[in-house]
This record gives sequence, structure tokens and C-alpha cells, in this order.
Amino acid sequence: MQTTSSRTKMKTINGDSLTPLLIFRRLQGTHKFLLESSSQHESTGRFSFIGANPRKTYRGIGNVIQEFSYKTQKTYTHKGDLFVLLKRLMPRISNTTQFPFSGGAVGYVGQGATAILSTNQEEMQLPDVHFHVYETIIVFDHVTDEVTLIHTNIDAENKEPNLEVLAEQLLKGRESEDSICSYQTRNTTTNDHFEMSLTKIKDSLDDENARVVLSKQFLANLQGDAFALYRQLRKKNPAPYMYYVTFDDHIVLGTSPESLIRVKGERVIATPTEGISSRGLTKVEDLANERKLYENVEVRKSHAVLVTAMQQELQAVCFRDSIRVIDAMRIERSKQALHMTSRVEGQILPMLHALDVLAATLPPFASTGIPKEHAKNQLKKMSQSAGIFGGALGFIGFNGHLDFALTGKSIIVENETMHMQTTVTITKYSNVQEILKKVEEEERLFLQLLGKEGGAN
Repeated sequence: MQTTSSRTKMKTINGDSLTPLLIFRRLQGTHKFLLESSSQHESTGRFSFIGANPRKTYRGIGNVIQEFSYKTQKTYTHKGDLFVLLKRLMPRISNTTQFPFSGGAVGYVGQGATAILSTNQEEMQLPDVHFHVYETIIVFDHVTDEVTLIHTNIDAENKEPNLEVLAEQLLKGRESEDSICSYQTRNTTTNDHFEMSLTKIKDSLDDENARVVLSKQFLANLQGDAFALYRQLRKKNPAPYMYYVTFDDHIVLGTSPESLIRVKGERVIATPTEGISSRGLTKVEDLANERKLYENVEVRKSHAVLVTAMQQELQAVCFRDSIRVIDAMRIERSKQALHMTSRVEGQILPMLHALDVLAATLPPFASTGIPKEHAKNQLKKMSQSAGIFGGALGFIGFNGHLDFALTGKSIIVENETMHMQTTVTITKYSNVQEILKKVEEEERLFLQLLGKEGGAN
């Protein structure tokens, strides 16, 4: 047993016979989460995090947060700005470890006013913010194959966590049996409606009004285990950010190639991503596709708009002379696609919280660089709330570190209903036909994925 502070205990075991999936399936408890990565290099993708049995839950709607304590079984009500309340409520403990996350809150921040193009009037009634606070988490190191168990007492209690029992459970426990799922399509946004909306929004944009994020919805009945769906999704679409988080009445799962924002100490790191191309069948074709993407003038202009918008947002929370574009328009490869990404860094202003950075980079209207009222007028007749699909999911550590990924391609499973959206970014340089082609291809691949798990009824 290793002690890192008076409140934090750690135990490391050899994990060469384990995987994050196996650990998740053997872990016993409720409200389980898995923040997984497929990247096996020393970057944000080095570690996967698993946990269960949170100490507290924060559920916020409007200007009210309900705090539920699993220790006392009592609910406490807090009123005010949600981000201000979260900063006050989130435990802050100096538990220095070598890991970016060693305990804290896991959950999401949604967007109540993000544009979702849909003919369906059935909306999910999900919170605007929803977090579980975990004292005990499990860290899987993809570089060393070591598994580290970490427990932090948030109330400075004098109790020794029994990490030996947890280690035995992970090494020798029985995992849940494999399962399948099937679906029946209920409703989607029509292609004609989506194309018309994309064109109208694009025509309304200019240099001052930079971009809008729009979503196309897919809705289906789902029978079976949602975790089976996640396993297929991660297999077909591995990414630096993959997640499966369980709440009382819904599950959030998905994969994302794109980080929204990271805060580590004084460093703020954003990696805006705009521009995508398919992988080639051969190395030569792959390089040709990469060069074509890099040289695409419309993509580069749209990407530059996104990077500039991110720089402007960080000026509110960082020293202005510290904001730098470290790596511009770099082509990164995932299993199925090429992505154009840039890296923007800054130094957070003193006395600010990492949540201030998250708030600054989550635009109030699914748009960056667009005045709120302008966006509202443009989208009023064709939009409804998108909730979590316009937000981000990740962790806020006891140590103040933060890492959130965009949730535009998340899947929500609620009451045997599966909600999914394909989210796209529109600038005045966007090619509407290319966007439609991309969205249709993603839908086709997704339906094929579901078909392997049992198919449509």
C-alpha cells in the first residue's frame, strides 16, 4: 500500500492479464463508469479510468443543483448559477499523483439551447449538468500494463480503504456474461430538411458570425444490454475518448476523436478539430488522402475560423500573451478517418477554477463567435433543445485537473429508447454536399454496427 497524502491511498497490481473492459465487467457496484482510450502512447490517451459506487451525485437543472449523499441518503438543494455552484460544491483535495485523474467528479455538461434539427417532438428530460463524485477509482496504464487502485477520503475520515479486497475482485472475480442488443428505428431527421437547414444557416454566416453546430437525430427502440452496444462501437470506432457512464435513469456512451478542453495545473490545452477524410486502403492511398485533406482550401478556412474562435474564448480565462497555437492544422489518424487538428495552449489566470475554462469554451448557443441573439433568431424556427449532445463529458479531479470531450456523437439509452445524433460544424466555407455525404456515411456505418448486435426487429 502506497500513501500519497493523509487522505489518499494507492495500490498497484500487474494488469497484463486485464483490460479496461474486463475490469469494468468484474467491478461490483452501481453507477459504474468507464473512461477509456485506444491510444497507447504517452499523451492524453495513455490512461483509462474505471469506477463505481460514487460518494455523491450532483444533478442540475436551470438554476438549481440537487446534491445527493450516498452516505447520509439525504438530498440537499443549492440555487444559483450552475457553474458557480459546481465550483463551490466540487471537493478540492491536494492528492498529488502521477495520474491526470485520481478521483473526483465524472459526468457531463449539456447545452439547453443547442440546435437540433428534428421533425420529432419527443425530447429527453435530462439534467443540464450531471456528475458523480468518486472516492475510489481504478487507473489502467496502457504503456506499462499496470493497474493502480486509488482511494481518497473527501471528508478526511480515519478509515483505511480495503484496496486488497478490490484488487482480488479485479484479478479473480467473475465478469458479467456477454449479451446482445437489437433495435427498431422510430424516427430520424429527413435528409431534405437537414440539407435545407444547413444551406440556410451557411448563407447567414459571415466573418463576424463565425460558426454554428447543428445535429441530425436518430431515434430507435433498444432491446438488450447497452454495454454490448458500447463494445461494438469502440471496436468499430476506437478513439482517444471513449466513455460509458451510468446514471439513475439513463446511460451515456460514445467515442470521440476530439477533446474540447484540458486543464492541468496552470496549463490550458485545447485541440480544435475541423476537417475529416476517410483512410486509404493502402499506405500510398492513405498518404494521398492526407495530402488532399491538408490542401483542401475550404477545410483550411473552416479550420482557421474554429482556431481563431478558440483563441478568443481563451482570452477570457488565460493571460492573453500566453495563448499560442502550438501545432497548427496537423493531420491525425484514427482507425477509420483522418482528422485535421490544431493545438492551442494558454496559462490560466490566477484565482480561476478549471470549471471557468470549461464554461468559457462551451458556447451558450451551439455557436462560437456568433452573438447570442443573432443565433437565436437564425435557429428559432428550426430547432429544439439538444441537451447533452451540445455539451461535453469528462472528469474534474480532486487535484483541480479537468479533461472533457465533445459529446456530439454520443448515444443516450433511456427507458429502452436509444437517442443518437450526428453533429456537424457549419461555417461560411463549409461544403454542404460534403457534409451530407459524411453524415449519411456515418448513419450507414452505425446501422451496420447495430445489425451485428442483432439487427432491426
